[in-house]
Order: sequence, then structure tokens, then C-alpha cells
Amino acid sequence: MKKVKMNNPHPFCFNPNKIKAFVLGCDPTNFSDNGDRVDLNFVFGIGQDERYFRDILKNLNLVGLHLEDIYVQNLVKDYQDKETAKYKNWEKTANENLPGLTNEFDELDKTHKIPVFLTAEKLYTFLLNDGKKRYQAEQIYNLGGVIPISPNENKLNRPLIPLYRYPKYNLSNWVEYAMKIKMNVQL
Repeated sequence: MKKVKMNNPHPFCFNPNKIKAFVLGCDPTNFSDNGDRVDLNFVFGIGQDERYFRDILKNLNLVGLHLEDIYVQNLVKDYQDKETAKYKNWEKTANENLPGLTNEFDELDKTHKIPVFLTAEKLYTFLLNDGKKRYQAEQIYNLGGVIPISPNENKLNRPLIPLYRYPKYNLSNWVEYAMKIKMNVQL
């Protein structure tokens, strides 16, 4: 069977001049439609299928952000043969894509002050500079570690904030973490 190349999803943004936060995903690869790859128009299927971004948006709302305030993109922009957790070369591919993402964010925010919300622990682990202490998700959400992660401690050179998309990390269950984000990040 011949593989059909899918167009990569576009980043999502209402107004690039009013971005208060970046939201970063791993990659667009998704086989949730009965094992078939899902073709998305925008990252996380925003405006197409709410199930992929609904919980992320709820968390963003709890810290005072709305769809109009964010720029949403994936680190790896191309569809892969396997989903992130099963893709053994994801880090290699992410390293190849990192300069392009850095340039994209730099064009939108030359100050490097706009924070990046990380939707997966894999992003957190990958983006921290070598030698920096890595915390497990529950440690972070239980207020372990410094939030936001300092720009000089990560590969994007921007404030990073773990805000994982999995239901376990819904901020309504982590009220103190949500308050910490609101108090320590100027949005």
C-alpha cells in the first residue's frame, strides 16, 4: 500500500502580536482513529477536534490564559511512523528540529520572556540542559523544583513551565501548582 504524505499541521495563533505564552507539543503523530493516523489542520487539532486540546485549554484557563493569548506548536512538526512514546528516534528528530523551533519562537518574541508551557514530560526531559536536575512529574506538581525553569537552564533559552496534558495533571487537582504558576509568571 502506498503511503500518502500528509501536510504538517499549522501552528495555531489568533494574533502573533498578542502572544502571552507558547504551548509546545511533541509531534503531530496520532493514531487514535481506529489505528489510522489523524490528519490535523492545526497543531492539536484546534478548531477541528476538541479532544486533543480540551484538557490543555482547561489548564491554561485556570492560570488565566485563553485561546487568544497563545501560540501553539510542536517541537517535531512532521508526522512520524510511530507516536512519540513508541518512536525510538524521537530525541534525534527533536534535536534536528530544535533550531527551527528556536528561530520560530525568536521571530515572535525577541525578548525571550514569553514562557513556554510544555504539554509532556518528554519535552521537559529533552529541553533541560545537560547536568540540570530533572524532577518527576508529581514532584513538579507538588512544588518541587523552581517554576518557571530559568531560560539559562534549557535549550530554548526561555522560561519553561510543565503543564502536562494528561488528565492526572488537570490543574483543578493541583491548586497550589496552579497558584504558583499564576504568581510567578507574568501573563
